[in-house]
This record gives sequence, C-alpha cells and structure tokens, in this order.
Amino acid sequence: MLLRSASSLNVLLLVLGLLGNNSNAPSVRAEVPAREVEPATRHLIICVDGVGFSTLEKLRAEGKFGDFRQPSRMIAPFPTLTNVSMSEILEPAGASDAAGYEDSFYDAEGNRLRGGLLDRFNNGKFIKGTFRELFDYHPSAIKSGLGYALPPVSTYVEALTDLVRLKQKFNSSREPVFFAYIGSTDSLAHLGGERMVRSFLSLLDESLKEIIRGGRVEVTVFSDHGNHYRKYNLEGSIRDGRSVVLPQFGLIGCALLFTKEENEARLASVAAAVRGVDFAMYESRGNVRVVGRSGAALIERRGERFRYRPESGDPLELKAVTAALTSQGKADAEGFIADADWFAATKDGVRPDVLRRVYEGATGEVRNRANVILSFEDGYYSGSYALDIFAFLQATHGNVMREQSCGFVLTTKEALPTALRASDVWEAIGEPALKHSGLINN
Repeated sequence: MLLRSASSLNVLLLVLGLLGNNSNAPSVRAEVPAREVEPATRHLIICVDGVGFSTLEKLRAEGKFGDFRQPSRMIAPFPTLTNVSMSEILEPAGASDAAGYEDSFYDAEGNRLRGGLLDRFNNGKFIKGTFRELFDYHPSAIKSGLGYALPPVSTYVEALTDLVRLKQKFNSSREPVFFAYIGSTDSLAHLGGERMVRSFLSLLDESLKEIIRGGRVEVTVFSDHGNHYRKYNLEGSIRDGRSVVLPQFGLIGCALLFTKEENEARLASVAAAVRGVDFAMYESRGNVRVVGRSGAALIERRGERFRYRPESGDPLELKAVTAALTSQGKADAEGFIADADWFAATKDGVRPDVLRRVYEGATGEVRNRANVILSFEDGYYSGSYALDIFAFLQATHGNVMREQSCGFVLTTKEALPTALRASDVWEAIGEPALKHSGLINN
C-alpha cells in the first residue's frame, strides 16, 4: 500500500486503533521530523559614559548608528554625575542610592572624607557593592585608571581595549541579556574632546553592525549624562569661615558643599554671588530654596504637583512657563502644577526638566546629601587642582544646563519617546533582567 499523504497515514492509524489491543496486529509508527528550535533573541545593552545627545545627533547625521531607531533624549538627574544618574537608571534592576555624588565623598555620619585616590584603584571598593556590579563587562578599577597615565593617547587606547574586551566577553557568553559598561568615553570627553569621542563611537558602530548582522541580537546603547565642550575657567575654591567641606575629586560643573544646617542660607547667598555660579540651592523645611544673582525662589511639592514661587527675581527663569501653564488651566487654585505638565513644558529648555531635578537633587539622590549644591554656568567647573594641572580639560558635566544634562537612549527594539527621564530608561527598553541583579548590598 502506497501512503501518499499524512492524512492517509492518520486514517490507517485510526483503523488499527479500532481493532483494539490485538497483539497480532501490525505495528505502525509515524516518523515525525524533529522540529528545529530557533535560538532566542539576545539583548546586548551598552552604557557609554558621558556621551551627550548632541554628539550622537552629529554621528547620526553622518550615517552612523543607522541600524537603530530614532534616539531618545535622556534627561539625567541633577547633579549630572555618573553615580547619581546610574543609580537612578538602574534602580529597577537592583541598584540602590550611591553613598556619595562621586567616588570621593563626605561621610556625614563619620564626619570625614572617604574614597580617596587609592580606593579608585581598588576593585573591592570601586566596584563591589555599587551599581557597577550589575554589569557583565566592566573594566577593572586599575584598567580604568590607566586612561589617565598619558592622556589623551592612553585614554583612547583604554577605550579601544574596552571595545575589544566587550566583544570577547559577549561572544563567549550565552546569557540572554548581556550588560556592558564603557567608562572611557567620559574620560575621553574630558581629556581628548568631542573629536576623539566621535572617532571611538564610529568604531563602536562598526562593531555593533557586525553583531546585529550576525542575527538574533537586539542592541540598546545609552549614556548616563552629556558633556559640555568649551574652554573652561578654573575658579578658586569656594570657602567659608564656618567649616565648609568641599570634596574635590574630578573636574565637574557643580559643587557639593557640606556645612551645619544653620549655615545653609548664608552659604548659599555668598556662593551664588561668585562669578560662574548659575545658582545655589538647599532644602528648607521640606521645600527647596534656589538663590541666584537675579534673586531667589522657593520650590514646593505636593504629591506629584510642584509650585515655583519667586520671592525676588527669577533664578530658574520659569515665570513665563508658569504663566503659560496657568493660562492653560494647568494650575490648581494654589498654583500647583502636575509634574507631567512641568516636564512637557521644560524638557526642551536650556535647563531641561529643571523643577523636579532641582527639587530631588536637594532632597535626595545620595545617602550623604550635601547641604548646599551649586550649579555652574557652562564654561566653569570645580574640582581637583592636581588633576587640572595634570590634564588639559576639554569637557565637563555636572550642572543643570542642556548639554551636560542630556544623554541618550538608542535601540534596535521598539520606538522610544523623544525625551525621557533617567528613571524611565529601564522600563522603556523592556525591563531586562540582569544576571547580577540582587547581588548589590551597598
């Protein structure tokens, strides 16, 4: 009997089944071809530290990162520093608040500075117990420090070795989500300038093209903040006779001042008058007071609604925005406006999403919170004199202005909103579960 189709075979099996348990009946076995199981799509996620949205836009205009969808402008928390921003981005993945704004910080409980240069080269202190433990690839503390040996050449070489090691680690891994960190891009921005950053990112793009064309890999690239490229002026350290502590580690566009609570108002007033300071801010009875050369204002919060109340002048330049939102019926009877409305109205401004960022910067972000925080104008910075002598500064970050505040999120996956906050990044890229989630105990 010639079986011409699968349906014929099914009929024969049915007939044989109706014969009952007849041991003499012929045995017939259907040969079912083995199904080929397609490998699952992997997700490669890369953080490139300190790459601004405007830098990415220039590369996209040159045809780079063409395999990706339109990028989203990621607005970092304030101060725009790596520890603060990465802790917020990765909080859904298991990261907790950083101990300090930078790796060198003032320990309020212990009343001492912690995290000196030697700790910077110690894996146990630099990586263990921090957001850095979440990465499947993160350069060692010693390797990260070698980029400063002979900048900017050593910095560029470090970035290239990061790229090589990342590819090796990814290719040898079988994890469905592979999470990698390239910190040398931020060092390259500081010490080599935007041209070197763009050169390296072009090489990264070529590597990602190979990975994507290899098949069944989705790729997401994001940064934690931007950088502002301009000639910089080093001002003298801001000092006060009432025991003000100013940690100085990197070269940043803000200053974090620690003092006694009763000194905050006077310190903010004195600091705001210094050339190069955009504004000073500090918490006051659950509200945040902002002091600038043009005057002072109070930021108040009720749930997810904020009120900006100028007391003199307009230090954050939000009077016009407030008036527009009020005329649109967005303000309640007491002048409080929903956070979502503030975000929509200010996300494209010179100080993007400034109201919430300033409020949260003064009331939270790290465990050892500064009493007074200064945001500098573009072109000014504060930090380590030794590092300033050792290296010629090309860029910096830390202030509330647009270039320093805006990183990016770029993915081959689904489309992203045109702008989002750091706290929304993980949800936007699909809430990927990381291999090392739950291991952080800082």
